[in-house]
Formats: sequence, C-alpha cells, structure tokens
Amino acid sequence: MRNISMEMITVRSKQIFTSGLALAAVLMLLMSACTDSEGDTPAKANDDSVQEVAETAVPTEEINDTAAGTNGTDEGEANDGSAAAENDTSASGSESSQVDSATEDPGSSLVVCLEGHAPAVFLFANEDLTAVALRHVINETLITSVSYAYQAQGLEKLPSLADGDARRVEVLVNEGDQVVDAHGKVLSLRKGVTVINAAGEAVDFAGEPIAMEQLEVDFTFKPLIWSDGTPVSSVDSVLGFNVASDPHYAEGKAKTGYTQSYKAIDDLSVRWVGLPGFMDQTYFTNVWDPLPAHLLSRYTAAELPSLDETTLTPLSSGPYVIEEWTEERSLILSANPNYYRAEEGLPRIRHLTIKFGAVEEFLGEQVGCDVIADGSLNAQNLADFEESGDLDGWQVITSPGNVYEQIAFGILPVSEYRDSRPDWFGDVRVRQALALCTDRERMLDELTDGNGAILETLTPSNHPLAPDDLTAWSFDPARGNALLDEAGYLDFAEDGRRQDVSSGVPMTVTLGTNSEDSLRLRINEIFQENMGVCGIPVDLYDRPAGTWFGPGPEGPLFGRKFDLVTFAWLGHVNPDCTIFSTANISGPEEFDFGGWDAPNVSGWSNEAYDAACQTAVNALPGGEGYEANMTEALRIFNEELPSLPLFTNYKVIAVRPGIENIDSDPTEASALWNIAEWKLVE
Repeated sequence: MRNISMEMITVRSKQIFTSGLALAAVLMLLMSACTDSEGDTPAKANDDSVQEVAETAVPTEEINDTAAGTNGTDEGEANDGSAAAENDTSASGSESSQVDSATEDPGSSLVVCLEGHAPAVFLFANEDLTAVALRHVINETLITSVSYAYQAQGLEKLPSLADGDARRVEVLVNEGDQVVDAHGKVLSLRKGVTVINAAGEAVDFAGEPIAMEQLEVDFTFKPLIWSDGTPVSSVDSVLGFNVASDPHYAEGKAKTGYTQSYKAIDDLSVRWVGLPGFMDQTYFTNVWDPLPAHLLSRYTAAELPSLDETTLTPLSSGPYVIEEWTEERSLILSANPNYYRAEEGLPRIRHLTIKFGAVEEFLGEQVGCDVIADGSLNAQNLADFEESGDLDGWQVITSPGNVYEQIAFGILPVSEYRDSRPDWFGDVRVRQALALCTDRERMLDELTDGNGAILETLTPSNHPLAPDDLTAWSFDPARGNALLDEAGYLDFAEDGRRQDVSSGVPMTVTLGTNSEDSLRLRINEIFQENMGVCGIPVDLYDRPAGTWFGPGPEGPLFGRKFDLVTFAWLGHVNPDCTIFSTANISGPEEFDFGGWDAPNVSGWSNEAYDAACQTAVNALPGGEGYEANMTEALRIFNEELPSLPLFTNYKVIAVRPGIENIDSDPTEASALWNIAEWKLVE
C-alpha cells in the first residue's frame, strides 16, 4: 500500500513511485483525514535487489550491498538545500521555542494524553502517529521539519552539496551492478535497460560500461549519550540501518532499498552512498536513528521486538527515560539524567506521564490530562466539545495541517470512458470556471471552522516556494458563467442546464469519493449545490475505500474512469511537482504510462510544466535553478488547474493553563517534537 505522504523521487523523465505505498496512504489519509509522519515514496525495488539479513547477530559494521527494498517510508521530505543550511540549528534555537536556562522544580510533572492504544516502543516497530510522538520523548530527534524547512537537531548540521559533505560522484557501472533505471526502479543492469548517464541522457545499456552519477553523503552526530551513560556512536546508527533493512520490518524500507552502502567513517560520523541513478531529493535526511549496539548487537533483528530492553525499558538518547508501564497502559517517564542537553536545563519538566485512550475520557477531571494532542481533537469533534463546555478553561491551539483536499478533473480518462462522453475538461477555461463557481471559503468555514487554509496550488500560500503572484480563484459565479459561455457550453433550452455546443449533449457530470469519509461526502454536496448556480448538474456517488483506491485498470480513481473525484494528498516540506508530470499519468507501463498506481490520475499533460518540474528535480534542492523552476511549476499548476485544490485540514492541541512552548506545526507530524522545551509557569 502506498503512503502518499509523498516526496516522490524523480530520476529525469520518470518519477519513483511505489505501487503499494500509493494506495494505502491515500486510503489512510482519505478515510481518516489525519496527519501522518512525512516520508519519501520511492519506487518498489525489484525482487532481485533484496538482500536478506542473516538470522544471526545483527552486524554493526556496514552493509555494502543493496539493502532490502520492502515498501515503506522514511521520515523526511525534500527541501531547498540552502534553507537546510540556514536552518541546521537545533529546534531550541528557533524563536518560537526559546527558553531560559533555569531548570524547573525537580518535582514538576505533566500528563500528556494521546488517542488510541499504546504503541510499540521499539524504534522500527511501526510508524503510527502515537509511535512517532513517543520517539520524540525517548529518542533524540536527529532532524526536525518545522515551518516547511529542515533543521539539524541531533546532528551537527544537515549535509549539503554546497558545503561538500554531500557529493554527486561519477561511477562506471557494468552488467549485473545494482542501479536505479530511468523509470526509478532498482534492478540489476542488463542489456536493454534504460538508465540516465552522467551527462543526464537516457541511454540503453548495450553491454559496455556506462558512467552514471550517485550521491555520497556524510552525517556527523552531536555528542549524544545513552541513558546508561554510554556515548552514542556511529556504530549505533549502522546497527539502526541494518535493522531497518531487515525483511522483518515493513516500515522504513524506502531509502534502505536505494542504498549501496551505509558505514561508520569515524566515532560520530556515517556515510550514506545511494545506488547509481538515485538522485534523491532528500539526500540530507538519509541517516538512521541509532540503536545501542553495546546491548543489542548480539540479538537477531527478529528477536529485538520481543526484548524487555527494546519494548519495556529501552535505553534513551532523548529527553526522557521510561520508568514503568502501568496496568492501564499509561507510560511513566522521568528526565534522562544523561541527556546531552541537560546543561541547558532540558528537559524543563522533570516527570512525564503519557496516557492512551479515547478523547472523551481525556476531558474528565479524573484522568488529569494537561495536554491533549496528535489527532485526539479534530474537525469532527472539536466544535461539539467546545459547544458542550468540555474545553472551558483549556487553551485550544490550532494550525493548518498537511492533508490537502482536492477535486481532480478527468482531463484524459481511459479510452473506453473518454469515448462515453464529451471532453468536458480538456479546455482550461472550463476548469477555471468550475474553480470560480466553487465556494471554497464556505467549505473551509463549515468543515474546518476556518482553521484550515485555502490552497491555490500544490503548496499553502505561506510556503517559502509559493509564488506571490498566483491567481486567487475566489468564489465568483458570474465570472465562472462567463467563462463557460466563452468555452461554448450554453443553456440553449434556458432550463438552467448547459449543453455541449458541438454535440448538444447536456453537461451533466459525476463526482465521486470513498464512502467512509464524511468530510469528502460533505465537500461533494456543497460542490453539487455550487454547480447548480453555474448550470452544471452533478450526480454524486461513492464507493468503499477498497474499491475506490484500488489500482487500475479496475479501480475508478487510479483507473482514470471518472469525470470528477474528491480525495487528498499528504503535503510535505517541499512541493512535489512530479505528482502531475506526464511521466506519472496512471496507466500501463508498456504504453509509457507511469503504472496503474501512478499519481497523475487526471491525465493532464503540459510540456512547460514538465520542463520546469524536471529541471528543478534534476538540480536537487539547493542546486542552481531549483527554486526558480519549482516556483514556475507551481505557477503553471495554478493557471492550468489539472486539479482544483480546496483547503488543508488542521491540527488541534488542547492545553491546560500554565504550560508554554507547545507549538503545533504543519510539517511536524507530532506536537511532541519539542517536548524537551515545554515549560511550566505560574
């Protein structure tokens, strides 16, 4: 299943997009509309690229061959390398989270409540939001992603091409070598395989060695310390990589499958080398969280999740250590005495309890919650709790989220569907007209209580790369009707229903979504009402998620068998223009489409957009031309509207009075990302 949390990695003309990941993430976020940890979504690795890790003691020195390519996601998204260089300070250096150096009263305590069941503590067990939150508490966060940028926290800095600790290296590849081909797939090089050579040209391998590029990136850890007093070393990170590469763990495989080697180069530094042809847009995030090799290297990867040392009382490199699990599956923690930032007075709060359960329980005094976070409160229940008075006396903190609602136009459906009706949406004026006829402000107010944000392109307006000259498609039915007239869709019968001039066919369209999502069902109802004002009847339908998000050609969404569809993408630090590239139109690969799970379900194709997007991707973040071309791609999307972006969801945190430095951020999945800096005040 695919996590469309997507920073999809493109190699020249083709985007790397994992078939399994695409469907699950859409299904996950579209059914729940909740935020998720961000990650890259490379293509599914070929079976012959999978290296099984032996069922013996987990090695800690190095993996030199291609690691397991099981589908999964890694935290981190593409970012402008220059922004990364400017932001490679710890989160504590940001203006929003600065605190003084005075340590709180050793008796200070706090109760944090998270909805759901207690997650597995083991680092690589799962990627649920509660698990991500808990890792911020007991494992030092190596890289944060605050305010659409990346910051080094547990690292000395983020590597960059400009600084020389990331490098594009030219290598000769021969038959049988593991490479990433021009379609973004990991495979053994053989005759007839198309790859991108070092000159950026697509060439077919004919048996002679070919020069290709690969990325080589160095990371240096800050002087972290395990809670038993043992220094964290680069060998610990190599162990983390080896475990993440093991077939037992479905999560975290995206980057391991595209790794040629990951090794320690000194006590605190590691070097990641990608496969030839893998020009990763998030190369500066390819570092793995450490595991304490001095305790765990004697165990196999399969044994690790069942050990007390990894599940009940794991060593901590972060601000807190686990003291005990209660019978109610509450987690009691205390400040890590060996935390490497202890001299800064961190963590400010000395004792912490994390409770898991249902949000309805959290609002009662008997539970004693001080903070309710990470999806417990949302658009569906916040208004009810506020109206009932359950949140009286609480501070409610909201921020736009990273789930982007949209209505996609069926510009180029598959041939059998395309032949069944006029070309309703091939004319950009029609798409623009429908945007003008859609009351997105009403949707935002009704469905997010005004807490989300209207979208005009693939990013929110406050994103650093968002152009400042975008067209605002505000609700204006008069302009919308004028554009429809101009495009040749007229109301000949004067019955409030437009017809296609060339065929006389009434302009009735369909709009679908998945049955389980009440928010999208309501979006469709509002859209249907809006279109009536512009003379376009809309027939609504819905399908179960398993059918709706199924791969093509059977699935209606990825099979491109629709007029209009409502679903969402997960946003990320940098915009992913490749979602709408021609190379990623869903369809059979043998006919040069992107595959039946590729993300461009609208079928839209635009040469200028493709050129700008691909130039940005080839430049890599921070490279020459990256920012200008990515901005141009966003501008073209805004005018062409292959999909009508609607609004973002929003995040909610409820906080008792007297707690400071809690910050909800659109690109940090969990509110606990800076928990070491939370502070109690009088």
